[in-house]
Amino acid sequence: MKSSIIDVPRTHTQDDLFGIEVYQQALIDYVKLTDTPITIALQGEWGSGKTSLMNLLRWNLCDVEGAEFYPIWINTWQYSLLKSPGQTIINILEGIINQIGNLNPNANKWEESKKKIGGIFRKMATIGTKVVANQVGIDGSLVDDIFAESGDVPESDIAALKAEITKLIADSLAHNPHKKGFIFYIDDLDRIDPPMAVEILELLKNIFDIENCIFILAIDYDVVIKGLKPKFGELTEKNEREFRSFFDKIIQLPFSMPVASYKVDTFLVNALEQIDFFTPKEMGDATLAENLSEISRLSVGTNPRSLKRLTNTLSLISLINKRMQAEESDNTNKLINFALVCMQIAYPYIYNQLTEEPDFKAWNEKVASKLKLRPLTPVEEESLNATGEFDEPWEKVVFRMCQKETFLSNRAFQVSALLNKISEIIGDDARLGEVVEATLELSAVTNLKAFDTPKKITKFNRDTSNYRFNGTVYSKKIDLVYSVIRYYIQQNPQVSYEQLKEDFRFQKNMDAYFMLYEDYERELNEKGVVNFFRVRSPNDCFELADKTVFVVAKNWPTTVQGKPGAFMKFIDIVQKNLGYKIESC
Repeated sequence: MKSSIIDVPRTHTQDDLFGIEVYQQALIDYVKLTDTPITIALQGEWGSGKTSLMNLLRWNLCDVEGAEFYPIWINTWQYSLLKSPGQTIINILEGIINQIGNLNPNANKWEESKKKIGGIFRKMATIGTKVVANQVGIDGSLVDDIFAESGDVPESDIAALKAEITKLIADSLAHNPHKKGFIFYIDDLDRIDPPMAVEILELLKNIFDIENCIFILAIDYDVVIKGLKPKFGELTEKNEREFRSFFDKIIQLPFSMPVASYKVDTFLVNALEQIDFFTPKEMGDATLAENLSEISRLSVGTNPRSLKRLTNTLSLISLINKRMQAEESDNTNKLINFALVCMQIAYPYIYNQLTEEPDFKAWNEKVASKLKLRPLTPVEEESLNATGEFDEPWEKVVFRMCQKETFLSNRAFQVSALLNKISEIIGDDARLGEVVEATLELSAVTNLKAFDTPKKITKFNRDTSNYRFNGTVYSKKIDLVYSVIRYYIQQNPQVSYEQLKEDFRFQKNMDAYFMLYEDYERELNEKGVVNFFRVRSPNDCFELADKTVFVVAKNWPTTVQGKPGAFMKFIDIVQKNLGYKIESC
């Protein structure tokens, strides 16, 4: 068992759990056949696997035995830490050129070029970046000698720098005829300030437009748009061509990460088995696998980073359960837990509302007023009534919640579908809030939430007390419940099923806790699972004198929304109505 799935880029030694090898191999083939210079952009949101793909491209194109290309790897975010934009650009250029020079077997040639390039950097630098040029080891002492007669023309600086880099690259390739060129891997451009990322793109285009050079960039078109706003203003239909033209000028081949084609099911099965959240036998249940896939599709989607956070949260929940010696959860409870953690990661605003009001089907105008949600227009009301996702009052509140954020407004249908899926899994609207609250308790420990008022102290449902009954100490609530029922039947051998439910009645529908075995079998055959009862056999049942056989639910929450839950109500009834003595110890 593992406790975590680490969020680091995939290397060539790891399995292809997302099924992108066909895309990877096609890119490798393309690079090997392409003319140069060329720039390829790996596009995708943060966490979509761009760095992992670049790792695999580097291994296959540059690191394997007999590879045809030299690798240059630059993590732009690391070069930008605690640096001004000007310093960052100088640092990145220096990092690239140092890697080129260190690959040149002609040490004298590199030392000569290093001095000239250092002078060019000093010539180009602002007052702030002159200090950097000296600190990073560039020899700037010859700047006056090198440029004594060149004048102060920026274009000549760029041309001189490009010429020196071209010589270094040509010299390296001349010494190794098996090499076809250099591949520059520029990573994490989407982690730095967008305008700076655009500046870096322009600089690389102007300086490294050199034969035998291939640039592979990890960036997203959205970052380019943000970076160009100072130049073109907000993106509109009228100026969209200007934004696109800039991108096309820099990038010759855009490649969008194929997240829609990721084999999420394979990754989830592997990850959930590794952390022992589901057993291999449970994961063999086709219905469970389908539900997991549907829930992840409606929430975290196919983003590898979100999926890893999901797995790690579930792992911690499992470990907390074991430390608390909690009863083993059945598939239904695990599935609800999975869905709520997905909600936490994908839709934190909705998740935070669930922590306040777990019974989401009771969300009404009072809740909407508390959240200061705007009212629906008559046109919106009519449109929502025509949809299956928003035709109920609580679903309309969900729709209004989603209008608070642009991201949520674009995912409103998925949010509604996910909540309806949770309701379907629980299968009992009367217990919806109770079950959601009981499940939310543990996932709350990994919730990110900023509080501008004192944080509400929640009385957790988890009961870690032991209980003594008839001289025996019970650490698990369900064992105590079984013992009390068994003792009651012994004391009342002729009791009927209806009388038993009446004597233990703590809610109107006691069938939700004491179910006839024939009803249990019928529901199990129809649905494949009976929520909150788990898989039972006749040996797990209680039999009365009239041959009636019934099973007892496994889910006994201590509190619900700060009020006594089923377990505490059961204890109270047992002590008051039956006179049994149960002590907390």
